[in-house]
Amino acid sequence: MIELSKQPIIITANDIWDKKFSQLRKKSELIQLKEIDYRTIKDVMIQILKKENLFIKNEILTNIAIKAKGDLRAAINDLQTASLVQDPSEILFDERNKEIDIFNALRLIFKEKPTDNLLRIFDSVNLPIDRILLWMEENIPLEYQKEELVRAYDILSKVDIFKKRIYKQQYWRFLVYENILLSYGISAAKKGTKTGFTTYQKPKRILKIWLNNQRTAKAKSIAIKYASYVHIGKKRAMGEFPVIKQIIKSNSDIQKELKLSEEEIDYLNR
Repeated sequence: MIELSKQPIIITANDIWDKKFSQLRKKSELIQLKEIDYRTIKDVMIQILKKENLFIKNEILTNIAIKAKGDLRAAINDLQTASLVQDPSEILFDERNKEIDIFNALRLIFKEKPTDNLLRIFDSVNLPIDRILLWMEENIPLEYQKEELVRAYDILSKVDIFKKRIYKQQYWRFLVYENILLSYGISAAKKGTKTGFTTYQKPKRILKIWLNNQRTAKAKSIAIKYASYVHIGKKRAMGEFPVIKQIIKSNSDIQKELKLSEEEIDYLNR
Protein backbone atom coordinates (compact mmCIF):
# COMPACT_ATOMS: atom_id res chain seq x y z
CA MET A 1 0.00 0.00 0.00
CA ILE A 2 1.38 3.39 -1.00
CA GLU A 3 1.42 5.95 1.79
CA LEU A 4 0.48 9.42 0.59
CA SER A 5 2.78 12.26 1.58
CA LYS A 6 1.44 14.64 4.21
CA GLN A 7 3.72 17.44 3.06
CA PRO A 8 1.84 20.59 2.00
CA ILE A 9 1.59 21.34 -1.72
CA ILE A 10 2.16 24.95 -2.77
CA ILE A 11 0.41 26.12 -5.93
CA THR A 12 0.79 29.64 -7.33
CA ALA A 13 -1.75 31.45 -9.50
CA ASN A 14 -1.97 34.92 -11.02
CA ASP A 15 -5.77 35.13 -10.61
CA ILE A 16 -7.01 32.72 -7.93
CA TRP A 17 -10.58 34.04 -8.35
CA ASP A 18 -10.79 32.65 -11.89
CA LYS A 19 -13.78 30.27 -12.22
CA LYS A 20 -11.53 27.34 -13.12
CA PHE A 21 -10.00 27.48 -9.62
CA SER A 22 -13.35 27.36 -7.77
CA GLN A 23 -12.98 23.74 -6.61
CA LEU A 24 -9.31 24.25 -5.72
CA ARG A 25 -10.15 27.27 -3.54
CA LYS A 26 -12.51 25.16 -1.41
CA LYS A 27 -9.69 22.75 -0.51
CA SER A 28 -6.86 25.25 -0.15
CA GLU A 29 -5.66 27.90 2.23
CA LEU A 30 -5.20 31.15 0.32
CA ILE A 31 -1.99 33.04 1.04
CA GLN A 32 -1.09 36.34 -0.59
CA LEU A 33 2.56 36.48 -1.68
CA LYS A 34 4.25 39.82 -1.15
CA GLU A 35 6.23 41.58 -3.87
CA ILE A 36 9.96 40.81 -3.77
CA ASP A 37 11.97 43.68 -2.27
CA TYR A 38 14.52 45.26 -4.63
CA ARG A 39 17.32 44.50 -2.15
CA THR A 40 16.51 40.79 -2.28
CA ILE A 41 16.54 40.95 -6.09
CA LYS A 42 19.92 42.69 -5.97
CA ASP A 43 21.35 39.98 -3.68
CA VAL A 44 20.20 37.27 -6.11
CA MET A 45 21.87 39.08 -9.01
CA ILE A 46 25.12 39.41 -7.02
CA GLN A 47 25.11 35.64 -6.38
CA ILE A 48 24.57 34.98 -10.10
CA LEU A 49 27.48 37.26 -11.03
CA LYS A 50 29.76 35.48 -8.53
CA LYS A 51 28.96 32.07 -9.98
CA GLU A 52 29.54 33.38 -13.52
CA ASN A 53 32.75 35.21 -12.53
CA LEU A 54 31.36 38.51 -13.78
CA PHE A 55 31.35 42.03 -12.37
CA ILE A 56 28.84 44.86 -12.84
CA LYS A 57 28.89 48.13 -10.93
CA ASN A 58 26.79 48.35 -7.78
CA GLU A 59 24.73 51.35 -8.97
CA ILE A 60 23.75 49.52 -12.17
CA LEU A 61 22.57 46.49 -10.16
CA THR A 62 20.53 48.79 -7.91
CA ASN A 63 18.96 50.46 -10.95
CA ILE A 64 17.98 47.10 -12.49
CA ALA A 65 16.55 45.82 -9.18
CA ILE A 66 14.42 48.91 -8.55
CA LYS A 67 13.02 49.15 -12.08
CA ALA A 68 12.10 45.43 -12.09
CA LYS A 69 9.30 46.30 -9.61
CA GLY A 70 9.46 42.97 -7.80
CA ASP A 71 9.77 40.87 -10.98
CA LEU A 72 12.86 38.71 -10.35
CA ARG A 73 12.72 37.06 -13.78
CA ALA A 74 12.70 40.48 -15.49
CA ALA A 75 15.68 41.57 -13.38
CA ILE A 76 17.67 38.45 -14.37
CA ASN A 77 16.88 39.08 -18.04
CA ASP A 78 18.14 42.67 -17.71
CA LEU A 79 21.21 41.38 -15.89
CA GLN A 80 22.01 39.04 -18.76
CA THR A 81 21.67 41.94 -21.22
CA ALA A 82 23.99 44.08 -19.09
CA SER A 83 26.59 41.32 -18.90
CA LEU A 84 26.84 41.10 -22.70
CA VAL A 85 27.83 44.72 -23.34
CA GLN A 86 31.11 46.49 -22.68
CA ASP A 87 29.56 49.45 -20.84
CA PRO A 88 26.23 48.51 -19.12
CA SER A 89 25.80 52.09 -17.86
CA GLU A 90 24.83 53.13 -21.42
CA ILE A 91 21.75 50.86 -21.36
CA LEU A 92 18.47 52.50 -20.38
CA PHE A 93 16.50 49.87 -18.49
CA ASP A 94 12.75 50.48 -18.76
CA GLU A 95 10.64 50.53 -15.64
CA ARG A 96 8.24 47.57 -15.72
CA ASN A 97 4.58 48.52 -16.18
CA LYS A 98 3.61 45.50 -14.13
CA GLU A 99 -0.02 44.53 -13.74
CA ILE A 100 -0.90 44.29 -10.07
CA ASP A 101 -3.67 42.26 -8.49
CA ILE A 102 -6.54 43.74 -6.52
CA PHE A 103 -5.01 42.60 -3.20
CA ASN A 104 -1.86 44.68 -3.69
CA ALA A 105 -3.94 47.65 -4.85
CA LEU A 106 -6.05 47.43 -1.68
CA ARG A 107 -2.94 47.16 0.49
CA LEU A 108 -1.42 50.31 -1.05
CA ILE A 109 -4.66 52.28 -0.67
CA PHE A 110 -5.53 51.16 2.85
CA LYS A 111 -2.07 51.04 4.45
CA GLU A 112 0.20 53.55 2.68
CA LYS A 113 0.13 57.36 2.59
CA PRO A 114 -1.99 58.84 -0.22
CA THR A 115 0.29 59.86 -3.10
CA ASP A 116 -0.15 60.97 -6.70
CA ASN A 117 0.86 57.44 -7.78
CA LEU A 118 -2.44 56.14 -6.39
CA LEU A 119 -4.42 58.19 -8.91
CA ARG A 120 -3.62 55.68 -11.68
CA ILE A 121 -3.33 52.51 -9.61
CA PHE A 122 -6.48 50.95 -11.05
CA ASP A 123 -5.05 51.29 -14.56
CA SER A 124 -2.82 48.34 -13.60
CA VAL A 125 -5.62 46.22 -12.10
CA ASN A 126 -7.35 43.88 -14.53
CA LEU A 127 -10.87 44.50 -13.19
CA PRO A 128 -13.72 46.79 -14.29
CA ILE A 129 -14.29 49.82 -12.06
CA ASP A 130 -17.71 48.54 -10.92
CA ARG A 131 -16.11 45.34 -9.62
CA ILE A 132 -13.34 47.33 -7.90
CA LEU A 133 -16.03 49.38 -6.14
CA LEU A 134 -17.46 46.14 -4.66
CA TRP A 135 -13.99 45.09 -3.45
CA MET A 136 -13.55 48.45 -1.72
CA GLU A 137 -17.01 48.27 -0.17
CA GLU A 138 -16.33 44.78 1.24
CA ASN A 139 -12.89 45.53 2.71
CA ILE A 140 -13.13 49.07 4.11
CA PRO A 141 -14.46 47.78 7.50
CA LEU A 142 -11.45 45.44 7.78
CA GLU A 143 -9.05 48.42 7.83
CA TYR A 144 -10.96 51.49 9.00
CA GLN A 145 -12.81 52.20 12.23
CA LYS A 146 -14.82 55.07 13.74
CA GLU A 147 -14.18 58.42 11.96
CA GLU A 148 -12.04 56.77 9.27
CA LEU A 149 -14.88 54.36 8.48
CA VAL A 150 -17.42 57.20 8.25
CA ARG A 151 -15.17 59.24 5.93
CA ALA A 152 -14.40 56.24 3.70
CA TYR A 153 -18.05 55.29 3.26
CA ASP A 154 -18.99 58.91 2.61
CA ILE A 155 -16.43 58.97 -0.21
CA LEU A 156 -17.76 55.63 -1.48
CA SER A 157 -21.28 57.08 -1.61
CA LYS A 158 -19.99 59.90 -3.82
CA VAL A 159 -18.43 57.30 -6.13
CA ASP A 160 -21.86 55.70 -6.46
CA ILE A 161 -23.38 59.11 -7.34
CA PHE A 162 -20.90 59.60 -10.20
CA LYS A 163 -21.51 56.00 -11.33
CA LYS A 164 -25.27 56.66 -11.64
CA ARG A 165 -24.65 59.94 -13.47
CA ILE A 166 -22.43 58.14 -15.98
CA TYR A 167 -25.16 55.58 -16.75
CA LYS A 168 -27.93 58.16 -16.81
CA GLN A 169 -26.19 60.94 -18.77
CA GLN A 170 -23.66 58.77 -20.67
CA TYR A 171 -21.02 61.31 -19.65
CA TRP A 172 -17.98 59.09 -19.30
CA ARG A 173 -15.60 61.83 -18.16
CA PHE A 174 -17.11 61.33 -14.68
CA LEU A 175 -15.12 58.08 -14.66
CA VAL A 176 -12.06 60.17 -13.75
CA TYR A 177 -13.75 61.25 -10.52
CA GLU A 178 -14.69 57.65 -9.74
CA ASN A 179 -11.05 56.63 -10.02
CA ILE A 180 -9.78 59.56 -7.91
CA LEU A 181 -12.29 58.99 -5.11
CA LEU A 182 -11.84 55.20 -5.04
CA SER A 183 -8.05 55.42 -4.87
CA TYR A 184 -6.65 58.66 -3.45
CA GLY A 185 -9.90 59.66 -1.73
CA ILE A 186 -10.36 56.48 0.30
CA SER A 187 -6.64 56.33 1.06
CA ALA A 188 -6.83 59.89 2.47
CA ALA A 189 -9.75 58.91 4.74
CA LYS A 190 -7.31 57.34 7.24
CA LYS A 191 -5.28 59.28 9.80
CA GLY A 192 -1.90 57.76 8.92
CA THR A 193 -0.14 54.66 7.61
CA LYS A 194 -1.25 51.28 8.90
CA THR A 195 0.83 48.24 9.81
CA GLY A 196 0.08 44.55 10.10
CA PHE A 197 -1.29 42.01 7.62
CA THR A 198 -4.93 42.04 6.57
CA THR A 199 -6.65 39.19 4.76
CA TYR A 200 -8.82 40.96 2.22
CA GLN A 201 -12.13 39.33 1.30
CA LYS A 202 -13.80 38.75 -2.04
CA PRO A 203 -17.03 40.79 -2.29
CA LYS A 204 -20.01 38.78 -1.02
CA ARG A 205 -22.35 41.00 -3.04
CA ILE A 206 -20.98 39.46 -6.26
CA LEU A 207 -22.22 36.04 -5.10
CA LYS A 208 -25.58 37.51 -4.06
CA ILE A 209 -25.98 39.20 -7.44
CA TRP A 210 -25.12 35.93 -9.21
CA LEU A 211 -27.60 33.94 -7.11
CA ASN A 212 -30.30 36.54 -7.73
CA ASN A 213 -29.63 36.42 -11.48
CA GLN A 214 -29.94 32.63 -11.36
CA ARG A 215 -33.30 32.87 -9.59
CA THR A 216 -34.51 35.55 -11.99
CA ALA A 217 -33.44 33.44 -14.98
CA LYS A 218 -35.51 30.47 -13.76
CA ALA A 219 -38.55 32.65 -13.08
CA LYS A 220 -38.24 34.29 -16.50
CA SER A 221 -37.98 30.98 -18.37
CA ILE A 222 -41.07 29.61 -16.58
CA ALA A 223 -43.02 32.84 -17.17
CA ILE A 224 -42.16 32.79 -20.89
CA LYS A 225 -43.43 29.20 -21.23
CA TYR A 226 -46.62 30.04 -19.33
CA ALA A 227 -47.21 33.23 -21.36
CA SER A 228 -46.93 31.28 -24.62
CA TYR A 229 -49.25 28.56 -23.31
CA VAL A 230 -52.09 30.90 -22.19
CA HIS A 231 -51.46 33.55 -24.89
CA ILE A 232 -50.58 36.54 -22.71
CA GLY A 233 -47.65 38.95 -22.85
CA LYS A 234 -44.30 37.99 -21.29
CA LYS A 235 -44.20 41.25 -19.32
CA ARG A 236 -47.60 40.53 -17.79
CA ALA A 237 -46.55 36.99 -16.93
CA MET A 238 -43.47 38.28 -15.07
CA GLY A 239 -45.58 40.89 -13.26
CA GLU A 240 -48.03 38.24 -12.09
CA PHE A 241 -45.40 35.57 -11.51
CA PRO A 242 -45.98 35.13 -7.72
CA VAL A 243 -49.57 34.04 -8.46
CA ILE A 244 -48.59 32.03 -11.55
CA LYS A 245 -45.91 30.25 -9.54
CA GLN A 246 -48.46 29.00 -7.00
CA ILE A 247 -50.80 27.80 -9.77
CA ILE A 248 -48.06 25.83 -11.57
CA LYS A 249 -46.51 24.54 -8.33
CA SER A 250 -49.76 22.88 -7.20
CA ASN A 251 -50.61 21.29 -10.56
CA SER A 252 -48.30 18.60 -12.00
CA ASP A 253 -50.38 18.41 -15.20
CA ILE A 254 -49.62 22.06 -16.01
CA GLN A 255 -45.95 21.37 -15.33
CA LYS A 256 -46.03 18.60 -17.94
CA GLU A 257 -47.92 20.77 -20.42
CA LEU A 258 -45.33 23.53 -20.08
CA LYS A 259 -42.51 20.95 -20.41
CA LEU A 260 -40.68 22.36 -17.39
CA SER A 261 -37.15 21.12 -16.76
CA GLU A 262 -36.11 19.46 -13.50
CA GLU A 263 -34.32 22.65 -12.46
CA GLU A 264 -37.43 24.74 -13.09
CA ILE A 265 -39.62 22.32 -11.08
CA ASP A 266 -37.06 22.34 -8.28
CA TYR A 267 -37.17 26.16 -8.32
CA LEU A 268 -40.97 26.10 -7.96
CA ASN A 269 -40.82 23.72 -4.98
CA ARG A 270 -38.27 25.73 -2.97
